[in-house]
Amino acid sequence: MFTILEAGEREIFIQRVAQLTNESVDKIQELLPVWESIILGSSLKLIRNQIRFNALYNFIHHKSVPSKEIDVIFSGSTASVNWDKISSYGEGLFGILMPDKKSAIALLVSRELRCKSSLVVKGLGICFALYGNRLKVVDFAYMKDWNSFGEHFFAQRHDFTALCPPKLQVPISEILLLSDVFKNESSSFQSNVDEIDLKPDDEGGSSTNWKVIGLILGSILVASVIAWFVYNKMTKEEEVVSADTEEIIPIDSLAKLRDSLTKLSADSARIASDSLTHLSWPDGKAFDVPKTSALVPMFEYLTDTTNTESSELRVSEISFDAETNQLVSPYDAFFKKMVEGLNKYKDVHIRIYAFAENDSKLGLKRGFVVKNRLVGEGISPTRIEVKATGSNVNPEASVPINSQILLVLSKKSVLK
Repeated sequence: MFTILEAGEREIFIQRVAQLTNESVDKIQELLPVWESIILGSSLKLIRNQIRFNALYNFIHHKSVPSKEIDVIFSGSTASVNWDKISSYGEGLFGILMPDKKSAIALLVSRELRCKSSLVVKGLGICFALYGNRLKVVDFAYMKDWNSFGEHFFAQRHDFTALCPPKLQVPISEILLLSDVFKNESSSFQSNVDEIDLKPDDEGGSSTNWKVIGLILGSILVASVIAWFVYNKMTKEEEVVSADTEEIIPIDSLAKLRDSLTKLSADSARIASDSLTHLSWPDGKAFDVPKTSALVPMFEYLTDTTNTESSELRVSEISFDAETNQLVSPYDAFFKKMVEGLNKYKDVHIRIYAFAENDSKLGLKRGFVVKNRLVGEGISPTRIEVKATGSNVNPEASVPINSQILLVLSKKSVLK
């Protein structure tokens, strides 16, 4: 069974990580095999990626492993562990084996196992450090070349399903792109296809070769018959009657077909035109947005110099995760266009109200998530105020509560 720890080390490690993260021992015990399955999956991916293996090889051979710090974890002494140094080493392996997968993995595991995404990332970073230490000390023989590494981990591929809970197996496999590893369970790892020899004195190989030769000869024979038949038909010109060919597709039917295709194209263009509208901030490039987008009333308010009143904008183009209260997707285009417009009118201030199910504090937290997103795009934080919802500010009943916020725009110099 694939593992990053020896049998006697697991209980000690679980206790130490529970103390570090202020989590229960049961939760760390539940997460540990998941962390191990993720590490195994990321290693299996290297079977099909020699470039990334080379990066791992260089890292293991040239990066100093924090062995002393790791030994303190299992020493049984009360000495403090330098977790930062261990985590830093693990983050390096994280970047090689799972580039750009951290957020997706953390969100998935935290949602399914009901824990904080920061706990998932922290624990995974520590486990990666222990894995690197194991590659350096215990499994170093398998790091000598790509073929040895591939054979070693391909033999352990079934341990992935043994370690990973059933509800996480498919989504983690999809995130790590493991379909090419698991698609042929009966196959064995082939280090180099070019090195496989065909031996003529092997009875099985000889039989297979004769089957292939017979198949080739049969294909040639069938192709010859088809070619003769086609040639014979083409030479009989008297059998081709022009009157019959004129009746195959009448000219008027072709005209109707052309008219139908033209109408279909026009209808598609009209539907697209009806659902989108063109906007252009001052001195900016024109862009298309859905007519239902919150950017449309925002554009109208900002560009209307006669309107000095505040404006309420209901935004339903974003979505929060119910567990982590973070934005599910980055929504880059939406926020970029919003900030582009707001930066054209720097006298406009923004008040943010966010909502959560029966919890105003979580709503306030979501509001700060949106504020940080706007500040990250270039809005001055002094222009943004996050407010708690009260009896006079309520979510729209027709929109999911996790998919709406209220923005109040004001052209006054100071928000009251």
